[in-house]
Amino acid sequence: MALQVAGPHMDCLHAQSMIKIKEQVNIIEAITAIIGQEIEMGNKYKITAEDESQELFFAVEETDCMTRQFKQCCPDCAPWNLKIMYTQGGANQEAFKLNREWTCTFCCFNRPVVDIVDVPSGQKLGSISDPFACCDLTFSVKEPSEKTDTVITANGGCCQWGLCCPLPCGPCAEVNFDINDASSGQTVGNLKKKVPNCCKFLLAPDVDNFEVNFGGVQHPQYKALIMALAIFMDFRYFNENPNDDEGGLAGMAMGGDGDGDGYGDD
Repeated sequence: MALQVAGPHMDCLHAQSMIKIKEQVNIIEAITAIIGQEIEMGNKYKITAEDESQELFFAVEETDCMTRQFKQCCPDCAPWNLKIMYTQGGANQEAFKLNREWTCTFCCFNRPVVDIVDVPSGQKLGSISDPFACCDLTFSVKEPSEKTDTVITANGGCCQWGLCCPLPCGPCAEVNFDINDASSGQTVGNLKKKVPNCCKFLLAPDVDNFEVNFGGVQHPQYKALIMALAIFMDFRYFNENPNDDEGGLAGMAMGGDGDGDGYGDD
């Protein structure tokens, strides 16, 4: 059963049939990735209405500097925290918090979970998990009680061009996830991950945009959880900068393996 959580941030979500989430480029992170020594900076997201005429929310990662670097070597286990500010019409109110605790995750054990809290009321809205699935991208959304069954699922499959070959054009520029009612299996919305323009793609290929179509979802609690789901997806699967691989552009120029010997690894 949906919680009766009120406030201007919930009224704002209730009025939206679609939102757009744009991840912000961090120049320090982009440049350090290009030279092969990426410094992980806090993620930031601008959340707007469908027509992008006004900003509704702004999300900021609050994970401390040392923990952020841990995400590069062990992303499945690393904790992170993020707050979402309600900013419509010049407001500056903390609306939601996302908290992902540290876990010792391995294959199907201790799968990553993020809790979403409504800040003004202090109530937990629900949680999002990434269940283990072979060759598939699946997500489960639950209500606050740990005993509650999954209420929403999202599935992106594994055979989309945007997953195999992400590029800023054509079918390679997007990945689609169906939002389903867990009890009926009916599709009630859609979440689309989009590669930004060419300039952003070349500078910071780990920066993505999301379009969240709420479709048949009406209650603001579930809309808040789906909005959080988009950010969770980005942290889980779309937060790796390939410019940092192989020692960055310098490593590629010296042979492709980043060790400076001019030869690839066999």
